[in-house]
Amino acid sequence: MLKNIFKFAWRNIWRNKRRTLFTTMAIAIGMITLIFAKSYIGGIMTNSVESVVKAQIGHIRIAHKEYLRLERIFPKENLITDISKVRKLLSLVTEINHIDERIKFPLLLSYKDVNEPCIAIGIDPVAIDKSMDLSKTVIKGKYFDSDQTKLIIGKGLAEKMKVDINNELLLVTTDINYSTYALPFNIKGIFETGYSVFDKHVLYIPIEKAREMLDAPETAHEILLFLENPKEAEMVAGKIKSILDQNFPENQYQVIPYQQSDMVRSFLPMIEKVFGKIIMIVMLIVALVILNTMLMAVMERFQEIGILKAMGLKNHNIIAMIFIEAFCIGTIGAVIGGTIGGAISAYVEKTGINFEQMMGTEVWDNIDIPMPFFSKIIYPEFTIEILISSVIFGIFITLLAVVYPAYKSSKMLPVDAFRSKLNI
Repeated sequence: MLKNIFKFAWRNIWRNKRRTLFTTMAIAIGMITLIFAKSYIGGIMTNSVESVVKAQIGHIRIAHKEYLRLERIFPKENLITDISKVRKLLSLVTEINHIDERIKFPLLLSYKDVNEPCIAIGIDPVAIDKSMDLSKTVIKGKYFDSDQTKLIIGKGLAEKMKVDINNELLLVTTDINYSTYALPFNIKGIFETGYSVFDKHVLYIPIEKAREMLDAPETAHEILLFLENPKEAEMVAGKIKSILDQNFPENQYQVIPYQQSDMVRSFLPMIEKVFGKIIMIVMLIVALVILNTMLMAVMERFQEIGILKAMGLKNHNIIAMIFIEAFCIGTIGAVIGGTIGGAISAYVEKTGINFEQMMGTEVWDNIDIPMPFFSKIIYPEFTIEILISSVIFGIFITLLAVVYPAYKSSKMLPVDAFRSKLNI
């Protein structure tokens, strides 16, 4: 009997092709929307963590305890001293891929009659290029060379200063002894990372010149470590902490894996919560569209169901038929939507979504996000798990949508069914 009901349900699906087409399209469009939304938000999450790791905290970060405590005001004095000794100790840790030493300090940037406060980051050009491909962000001019009196400046900061490559800037700051120090630099290149705050407030200079300006030779504010396997960050951090504590009894240095970084721990749960709610809203909208479509598709067939009951079909046969129809339509719609949504997400995953082009350069330049988590190009992150979970969700919602109308239809008397008709 069940076999016959299945055949009848399958034939009934294609008997009204227009209704089936619209229902299938609604489910497919819902699946496309859900899959792309999940992929896009997953890309934002991954992009956020990777960007912060590459640009600011590394897989493991080593810094003086007092520097970390006062980091928001960029304390100049709390440096990692004995840098040669620290380098030698870190060379014993085989899991480290490369080391990136940095010095950060505020300064006043001066060009003609324009003065602008900004943040200078002293770097090893080779090391930071391994960390965040800084040379690839240079959009005008060139990257660092052997000339130590050159700098590269963020595009937004260059526009505020009204400067271009080869212009000479005066960098003014105070060293660790609170003496004023000024040094001229020529602009070698202009970079654009895509993070508005970063590009509007940061410039890079060679780390040796940064040490000279702070009167702090052979020091660094932080050492960023990048590992072969980032998942081992917490284990490797414990190993490094043990080595440093043995060699520096004062325990003045902290070793922080990126999973325990305040920046990641404070911001990541927030964006997970926000985007989690967005996904829930998208799922709710998709569910409501599918529910409404399937509900209408069943309820308009009351007369047809009445005829079937008059022909002798039992209540459970009616319920089984409706559920089989819903399962078939839901599966077809979910698979079609999943295929299209997956293909779109996989394609955009490679090309990215350029918000600067979408919003226009003028609008983008006025965006000032307080933390460098949002790039002008976002790459969705499409996975098989997203595809499978979305397809299952679509089929489940389709079946859920027909529970009520199937129950009502099975309980309706044939004579009542002939009197009831609901057209779309």
